Amino acid sequence: MRKIFKVLVCIISALIIVGCAHKYSAGEYSAIEAQHNACENELEKKRVENQQLLQQLQESKAVNKQNSMDIEQCLNDKQAMLDKTIECLEDNKILLQQISRFNDVMKKKNETQVRLNQSYEYILSYLDTERAGDQLSIIKSSERIRIVIPQWVLFPNARSAWLTPSGSYIIKKIAQGLKQMQFDYIEISGHTDNTALPQETKKVYPSNWHLAQARSLAVLQILESHDVPKDKMCAITYAETQPIADNSTPEGRAINRRVEIIIHP
Repeated sequence: MRKIFKVLVCIISALIIVGCAHKYSAGEYSAIEAQHNACENELEKKRVENQQLLQQLQESKAVNKQNSMDIEQCLNDKQAMLDKTIECLEDNKILLQQISRFNDVMKKKNETQVRLNQSYEYILSYLDTERAGDQLSIIKSSERIRIVIPQWVLFPNARSAWLTPSGSYIIKKIAQGLKQMQFDYIEISGHTDNTALPQETKKVYPSNWHLAQARSLAVLQILESHDVPKDKMCAITYAETQPIADNSTPEGRAINRRVEIIIHP
């Protein structure tokens, strides 16, 4: 457009100079007028083109702005996806740790169950004579083995916690069997019936709690003296709180008076 403007200026200047020295004829004037009109048309054309170019430039700027916004959004989405991926990796790591711990627990549980079954089969066979003579019973649950020994097998009467010779013999035999088994710990629990203690007995054992505790300790001391690890044993008193038979009958009370050796493999 500047080039055209310069051309027009030169033409007009030339016309002025020539006009000052020369009087135009009608033909020359028409030619100059035609040339002027052509320049005007060319100028208008260039103005239209320039306007179109300006419009295209605005549209290009708008497109570039939108593209920049789209790129920024893509970068934000990519960062969000990256953050989510990192979060998922952390969750997977935690999940893998939980699975590993679960597998360890299941492995330990399976090993414990195998040990429990082996111990149960062993102790059944080892104490077969005593079981046959109703001197004790052996009960297996999902997690432990209970050797239940009635009071009359271990102690001379319903209010005593002194082991008889035959009672000591049975506990010694159980101790020898325990040393052949694998276990985490052993609980020796003392139990009584719900009968109130006579005054003479209360001088030694003030309550059923004390009587049951003395019975469990008597059994524990025999086990300890025959090399069952004392750091794997505990003595507990339950008194009359956990009956396994009806305390309203003599037979039921006799069953409730007992010591239990509970083996946790």
